[in-house]
Amino acid sequence: MDFDNFEEVAPRRALGSGHWDRRLKRRLTNLSNADVYNEANKEWIVTDNVWYIPFGDDANLVLPDVHAHGLNTHTHECLCGHPIVWHFEIENTENGNKQIVGSEHIESYMVIRYFEKKGYDPTTITEAMIDEWVQEKVKSLKAQWWWDLHGEQFEDWFTEIRELDLRVNVREKGTFNYNSQTRRNEPVMVIRKRAEGKFGVTGYQMASIVWRWNHPDNTRRQIESRGYPNERLWNDLQFFYIMQQQYRSQVAQEDRETNQRIAEIAELVKQQEIKREENRKLQEEGNAARRIEKHKQMIRDAELEGVREKKRLERIIADRINIEQYNEKFIEMCEYYDIPTFTVNVSSNDWERRFLSDLIYKLSRGKSLSEAQLQHLRKIVVDEPLPATEKQKWYIKRLAGDDFVISEDLNRTDASELISRLKGEEE
Repeated sequence: MDFDNFEEVAPRRALGSGHWDRRLKRRLTNLSNADVYNEANKEWIVTDNVWYIPFGDDANLVLPDVHAHGLNTHTHECLCGHPIVWHFEIENTENGNKQIVGSEHIESYMVIRYFEKKGYDPTTITEAMIDEWVQEKVKSLKAQWWWDLHGEQFEDWFTEIRELDLRVNVREKGTFNYNSQTRRNEPVMVIRKRAEGKFGVTGYQMASIVWRWNHPDNTRRQIESRGYPNERLWNDLQFFYIMQQQYRSQVAQEDRETNQRIAEIAELVKQQEIKREENRKLQEEGNAARRIEKHKQMIRDAELEGVREKKRLERIIADRINIEQYNEKFIEMCEYYDIPTFTVNVSSNDWERRFLSDLIYKLSRGKSLSEAQLQHLRKIVVDEPLPATEKQKWYIKRLAGDDFVISEDLNRTDASELISRLKGEEE
C-alpha cells in the first residue's frame, strides 16, 4: 500500500444536511439522552483512541470488544454507515455510550470538549489546535500501522547496511585534503543528502539512507518528523539491501587499493630509513677516520716542531758566520733595532721566507719597520728556542695524561725531547 497517500483528515465545524450527515445526526441522537440533535451533540466527546485499519484487514483483531462484538458493532464503518479506515472513538459523557466515526465526522465541538476536559479555556481553543490534534492522531496511527507491518524487517535491514550506506551513498565535495598515510591529496567525501537521477534507472545516485532516517545532523530526520520512513526511503532501503553484496565488493576494492598504496608508502619509508641509516654510518665512519687522521697529523706536527726549531737555530748560527755577505746598511739597521742579522734561511715556511726577504730588502735600503713587523721579526730570528707550541702541549698531555703539569717556560726543543721520552716510556 502507498502509505504516503493517506488522506489528510480534518475536523468539521458542524455536520451538514447531506445523506451521511443526516444519518449520523439521527443515530447520535438515538444514542444520547437528549431528544434533539442540537442538544444531543453536546453530550459527545472524542477520546484518545484512534485506530487505522486498512480495508481487507480484520477489524475484529484490532478494535477492542466494545466495538468489535455485539449487536451495535459496525467495523470498517462510521456510525453513519460510510466505509472508513480511520476509526475515531467518541464517547457520550451522559450515558457512557462509545461509538466509532470516521475522520470526516469528527465535529469541532467534540474536540473542544476534549480540550476542556484537559483543562483548556474554551475561548483559547482554535481551529488550528483542533486540526493539529487530529493530524497528530493520524500521524501516530500511520506510524504504528507501518511499524506493525514492516518495523522488524526495517530495523534488521537498516542495522545491517547503515555503515555500508555511509561509505557508498556519498559524493565528492570538490575539495582535497592531504592524506599522510597515502601521501597524496584525497577527495573530501560527504554524505549525499539528495538523490541524483531516477530510481530504478542506470546512473541513479541514492541519497544516504542513514541521513534521511536518523542522522543526528539532519534536523528533518524522518525518525522524528514522521515516526516511520516515507515510501522513497523504504524503497531505497530494500534496493540497497538487495544490492549490498555489490556495494561491499566495491568498498572492498577501494580498501584494497588504499591499503596497497599505504603498504607501498610504508615500504618506501622503510627503504628510505635504511638508506639514511647506511649514510649515517658511512658519515660516522668518515668522521671517525678524519678524526683519527687529524690526531695523527697533530702528532706528526708536534713531533716535527722540535726538529724544525733545532734546524732554525742551526741556520741562525750559520748566518752569524756568513754575515759578511750583507751590506753595511743592513747590518746598521739590525743594530739599530737591536736584532741579530739574519737571512731567509732562518724561515720555517714559505710565508716566513717571503716576509724575511721583504724585510731584508727594506733594511738594506735604510727603511724603517712598523712595530708589528719588528715584533714578528724578533719571533723568527731570535737565537733562543721558541716557546712550546699548543700542538706539542696537547701531545704531551695525551702521552702523560691530563694531570701532567707543563712548565710555562717550556720551549719547543725541550718539548720535543719530552715527547720522545714519553713515547719511549709508553712503548
